[in-house]
Amino acid sequence: MKPSILCHERLDRIQRVLACVGGDASMRDLWRRWQIYDWEIEQAGQLGWVKLYTRKPSGRGRPSRRVELCGGINAKLPLPRRMIPRFISYRHEIFAMRSVYQAVPRGIHQLGVPGVIHAYLAVYHPKSRKAAHASCSRLMKNPDVRAARQWFYAKMNGEVPRGESMPRTREEIRLKLAEAGSWRARYIP
Repeated sequence: MKPSILCHERLDRIQRVLACVGGDASMRDLWRRWQIYDWEIEQAGQLGWVKLYTRKPSGRGRPSRRVELCGGINAKLPLPRRMIPRFISYRHEIFAMRSVYQAVPRGIHQLGVPGVIHAYLAVYHPKSRKAAHASCSRLMKNPDVRAARQWFYAKMNGEVPRGESMPRTREEIRLKLAEAGSWRARYIP
């Protein structure tokens, strides 16, 4: 999942849309017609590419928030999309935690289910057991899940302080484990 950070490509789209409508539009219109989010416009305003202001009607009615295209002379360019790190999905994090903490080595003895499959069943609720086996084996190869599992293994073994929460990206997990002196940092892809 990408964080809510304005990227270079979305800034280009905002500029193209504003140029198409004459350089001035309401935030509501930008959302309804072109699905440009408010946080994108506000971040573009903070960087100096657009100007935000409130226009009050002369008579009755409510004020509208307007966006005006600026020249962007001294404005900073945001990072390209490929340079923004991806956050680890919440479901991937929960699956990694369950597969480390709650799955016993031999799995559930009564049902004959391996531990990681039981963790997958608890998190994703698949329609069939065979689908769970196939999807779980694919998910265990995911680099985000592998990094999160290494974090939870290190936390379970006391290599990471107890009160510390899991970082949101793979690179942050690798750096935190390396700072803690854990050998698990080598195995994060």
